[in-house]
Amino acid sequence: MLKFKQTHPDRPLAKEKSGVIVDFMSRWLKRGVGVVIALMALFLVGTNAWLWSAGWGRLAATPDEIPAGAVMVLLGTDEFVQGTQEHSGTFRPRIAAAAELARSGRVKLIVTSGTDVHARVMAERLRAAGVTCPIVEDPYGWRTLDSVLRVKAYYPGDQIVFVSQGWHCVRALWLADHAGLKSTAYPAAFGEGWRPVMGCLRDCLAKPKAVLDLCLGNPLTAPVPADQGNLPHR
Repeated sequence: MLKFKQTHPDRPLAKEKSGVIVDFMSRWLKRGVGVVIALMALFLVGTNAWLWSAGWGRLAATPDEIPAGAVMVLLGTDEFVQGTQEHSGTFRPRIAAAAELARSGRVKLIVTSGTDVHARVMAERLRAAGVTCPIVEDPYGWRTLDSVLRVKAYYPGDQIVFVSQGWHCVRALWLADHAGLKSTAYPAAFGEGWRPVMGCLRDCLAKPKAVLDLCLGNPLTAPVPADQGNLPHR
């Protein structure tokens, strides 16, 4: 008996259609990814420009530019690279700038804000540098947003002056503006080595996060106790 091989003339056409669909989806997926990357880049550049504009004309070059009787907020940073005795590159310039400003007599109080280690060590180094101004340790300034909102809660009517590197100060000023604080900044020297550079690059990402934190209404990491007045002096 003769056997005839069955043929499927429509199979090549089905494969061709399937290939067209896959190609179409692939092209649109690539375009979608490209659009997302472009929007993210635009958001990154836009938020950085927005926050840098907050520092325009508000980064004091000398202590004389700081209003008398201000409350200084020294923003926290590590003294040493974690697990080593290598200096972080940002700590010493901040202490030097804070000590210089304190000795000028322009501030009435210093708040060292950061983790408990940051707050304690910065206060100790300021005392060792001969600073006699009252010092308050705020061990709950875990984020710059926390530092700003806690200062607002404790010293709402005072002129605030932030001390940190310039790229960090502008973020603090922007947050302070949106918190309704009167503020200015006394920027520390950039620092030596590659670690301050890495800190500056990291802050380029922290600026968009600050905008998102504010827009999303993210709460304080450590809320201010309702029954607590001014932070205790050291």
